[in-house]
Amino acid sequence: MIPAQEPGCSAAVGVDGEVVWAGARGMADVAEGRTLGVSTTFDIASVSKTFTATAVLLLAHDGSVSLQDPVSRWVPGLPAWGDDVTLDHLLHHTSGIPEYVSKFDVAGRKYGDHIPQREVLDAIADMASASPSPGRYFEYSDSDYILLAEVVRAASGQPLARFAAARIFQPLGLGTSIDPLGASPDDTSASAARGYLRDSAGDAEPWRAGGSRWEMVGAGAVQSTPSDLVRWGDNYRTGAVGGGELLDAQLCGAAAVDDGTGDSYGAGIFVLADGRLGHPGAWAGFTTLFEVSADKHTTIAVACNRDAPGDTAREDLLEGLRQQWAPSPDSSSS
Repeated sequence: MIPAQEPGCSAAVGVDGEVVWAGARGMADVAEGRTLGVSTTFDIASVSKTFTATAVLLLAHDGSVSLQDPVSRWVPGLPAWGDDVTLDHLLHHTSGIPEYVSKFDVAGRKYGDHIPQREVLDAIADMASASPSPGRYFEYSDSDYILLAEVVRAASGQPLARFAAARIFQPLGLGTSIDPLGASPDDTSASAARGYLRDSAGDAEPWRAGGSRWEMVGAGAVQSTPSDLVRWGDNYRTGAVGGGELLDAQLCGAAAVDDGTGDSYGAGIFVLADGRLGHPGAWAGFTTLFEVSADKHTTIAVACNRDAPGDTAREDLLEGLRQQWAPSPDSSSS
């Protein structure tokens, strides 16, 4: 599926927390001639939300926050909607807060521009209106998880990256980290993949360098490998971090996704109609798919450093691995 001399993909399958298969093909850095390996790290984009949501739920379990807290309690300077939108609304994308990325698109800001977290928060706070009735409708918005990262900072007294390292990554023995510069084209780390873009999947032109200098966390910025992701996926079975209460909270109150599939959105994770859990991610030349089987015993993760319209590499890899390791009653629903 992946030409050896193009940006490529890495994938892994885990059964009950053990990596039973992993593979990689393609280039991690085309200019340097560096190939992908199973230990190459990727920016996993929105799959990062699974960790942000878990951090908030851990704080709720600690009694440091309540999911019914208005976001204004933890994030100052918000408009009037900050008193109506709760942490629960943010977790399930039912806040009605508009997507911040569109605001930067209108302003002509590019992924190559440097944009710190503070500027993103200011842009969100400048949005004078949100849904008049938060909690009623699902509307996916990265703004929700940017705000949740600030809730973690305010409630725990430490940045999300440090909190997640101490409470999630280290207890599970993961080499995963939160690094807002992990997707930057300026990163020359020999262990990380560089992101690549192409205008069309069938375009004969070579892949061009992608990457992002936007420094926000919460909605993205986690750096990981598929092997680490499938180990993480087993926490949805075991509750090794957070226990049974956290597992219940991750799925409790899932908001219906109004697309006719019967899918819904829990706390940082899609709950598919057939019982599988999953999340996609795409950002600045990186694409990721993460899926936990309906019986929670098998996790599949695919991470690619290539993104082009019509490029189905990650979907094809996930489907092939699913058929081998975790066939579902309706594999077309993903």
